[in-house]
Amino acid sequence: MDEIQQQVGAVSYAPAPPEEFCGRREELEQLSALLSRAGEDGQAVMISGPPGIGKSSLLSRLAYEVQERPGGRQSPVLRAEVFDLPGMIFSAFRELLNDLRRRSASARFGSILGAESMREALRYADNVFGNYAAPVEPVGLLPKAGEEIIGVFARTPEVGYDRVYQAFEELLRELGRAVSMTGHVAAVLLDDVHLASSHDRRLLRDLVRDLPPGILLAFTCRTGDGAGSGYATMQEEIRELGIHEVHLAGMRRSEIRELAERRFGVSIDDAAAGFLEERAGDPFSLMTCFNALRSWGLAPSRENVADVIAERDGPAKLAFSTLPEPVKAWAENLCILNPPFPVPVMACMLDLQEAGVAPTTDRLLESGVFQRLPGGEYAFAHPLLQEHCRHGLSKETAVALNARAADCFERSIHRLPGRLYALLSLAGHLFDAREYGKAADLNLEIALRFHHRDDHDTALMLTERAIVSAEHLGDDALLSAAERQRDLIRQRASGPLTAGR
Repeated sequence: MDEIQQQVGAVSYAPAPPEEFCGRREELEQLSALLSRAGEDGQAVMISGPPGIGKSSLLSRLAYEVQERPGGRQSPVLRAEVFDLPGMIFSAFRELLNDLRRRSASARFGSILGAESMREALRYADNVFGNYAAPVEPVGLLPKAGEEIIGVFARTPEVGYDRVYQAFEELLRELGRAVSMTGHVAAVLLDDVHLASSHDRRLLRDLVRDLPPGILLAFTCRTGDGAGSGYATMQEEIRELGIHEVHLAGMRRSEIRELAERRFGVSIDDAAAGFLEERAGDPFSLMTCFNALRSWGLAPSRENVADVIAERDGPAKLAFSTLPEPVKAWAENLCILNPPFPVPVMACMLDLQEAGVAPTTDRLLESGVFQRLPGGEYAFAHPLLQEHCRHGLSKETAVALNARAADCFERSIHRLPGRLYALLSLAGHLFDAREYGKAADLNLEIALRFHHRDDHDTALMLTERAIVSAEHLGDDALLSAAERQRDLIRQRASGPLTAGR
């Protein structure tokens, strides 16, 4: 193999920075056309494609076009990401509220978004979302006999789906009105909608039925394996609503050459680009290939490209093969956590003292495999990396890591701002660690709260965990109670919703 100077550090697998975005000119033109029409008539678009195809990067580039591009619209952008943790209903929509609050208070957009009517709509929507989540928001955690724990929950306020929808719809209308008056367009961006709950997808579907002028709503949705029913459901619904879809495919050789030059500073010939177009045309596979060449000091010839791709079983495995051993071990320890990863839990999982947190997170970021999120938490830079890491764990290792994660959440839970996230994570880790005594009580209790707000999917999943736990414990009374709760949820799920449109 031809060699060049080996370089330290990897180019991140997180969405491409706008200044390094490559190709996708036709897709950007489609989005630009929708953006131009949004001022007169609100627009919605779904960006779809298989994992690793560049959906999040295109969403980031769209955000740049709307808000940052010199000579562009200089309009506000609200963005949130859906994470894979069942039960976190409307968490992404609540993050959109937080983003709008930050924009309203900024010097840049305060004059557009700072009107009292906007602040009032924001306060009302935030209050409604908060009250809707209250049935499963723990007030605190108290010890029971032994080392078991239970949740102490707030009383259930009478806030149904209708009020959630109406509050967010009114907020969008007020936002559209504010930006339209100043000749702007607000972009509302949601990433990874295929991971969203049925409640979230219902709210999204209802909102796009009648978007107000001044609003462009764009969301990404994964197709293919691992997407579950999310994409199929969304695709059927957007067809009925006449929503636009921008479907991404592999990059062409000219775009691949552009990616190599702009993101890695290397030139590749047409033969190498053509080979990659045929064998590894999605951006994630391209990134793993070029990072491997960079790490091993190999010239990007067709021969080297072919050898690198053939040497590892899949792009995610190739990405991990270039990592230093400590980073591989850290990734394995963190992969069973549900993103976003709170820093106290990460430090506990990696057995770090306070002085070691910053150097370790710096090395994680330098590897390209992790990213720091806007709120200060962390996540794998791409979901495919975490999925690969999880699939590589033995059963024994997975059990041990879940036990450690459960212990870390118990130690940190009073310090974590996302209490619902922490409680749901704890319930899952206890079950996967086979700590069935704790898992049975906690999952059964949380399931009942989700049942009360008509999230039957999550309620059933949690209740089934309690049933399995009771079976392992040989506790007939607990098993009977859990089975009664399951039957009650199933009966409720088959009937009409108590609240909704």
